[in-house]
Amino acid sequence: IMPGRTSSNAIEYVRETGFQNMAAMVAETAAKPQSDLSFDMVTTTVKTLAHWIRASKQVLADLPMLQSYIDGRLRYGLMYVEEAQILAGDGTGSNLLGLIPQATAFNETLRKVGDTPIDLLRRAILQVRIAEYRASAIVLNPTDWANLELQKDTTGQYIWVNVSTGGEPKMWRLPVVDTNAMPAGKFMLGAFDMAAQVFDREDANVEVSTEDADNFTKNMVTIRAEERLALAVF
Repeated sequence: IMPGRTSSNAIEYVRETGFQNMAAMVAETAAKPQSDLSFDMVTTTVKTLAHWIRASKQVLADLPMLQSYIDGRLRYGLMYVEEAQILAGDGTGSNLLGLIPQATAFNETLRKVGDTPIDLLRRAILQVRIAEYRASAIVLNPTDWANLELQKDTTGQYIWVNVSTGGEPKMWRLPVVDTNAMPAGKFMLGAFDMAAQVFDREDANVEVSTEDADNFTKNMVTIRAEERLALAVF
């Protein structure tokens, strides 16, 4: 997804809602046809993603390794939830409005009798292409991706990978992202590099303070990880 920056608490952007392309070959002196391109103005607010833990000041002072471990785990916790929010956030309260709630449904008229899940993914790529975009990635649940990778041909050979060397997580030339944020039995496919943008107001950071509750008298520290971001879907 396109990265972006913002210094505001809200992002205002235009979302394309329709394009009627009437371009045509015209004779000399003839009137030219009119095309229509329509937009809606959309406003989305910057959301805060955060969590914290409490730890012993002495333990952190004695074990620099533990400091880096906690820092890494807290940042990972932010990224884990951020991924789920970007995909499936419902837009209520402090949640992002994610990609899934705003996605166009799969066009069932493209489905053919006997289609396998692999076929459906290729037809979804076609749906994106018909809409004049080029798909950039496929998002699958880890279980569904494993089932696809484990498929064998009639001779018992794996179709997608050589198990001794592995292979790139790709299907139909597109990278595959497997994540638990995608419900099993579902998929998302699209031009992620064009259709959406993540705006970072505040990068993920970790701060430590002794000035919280009775931390000072108990030799404890509060460790907080936080980031602020907004998601725009064009």
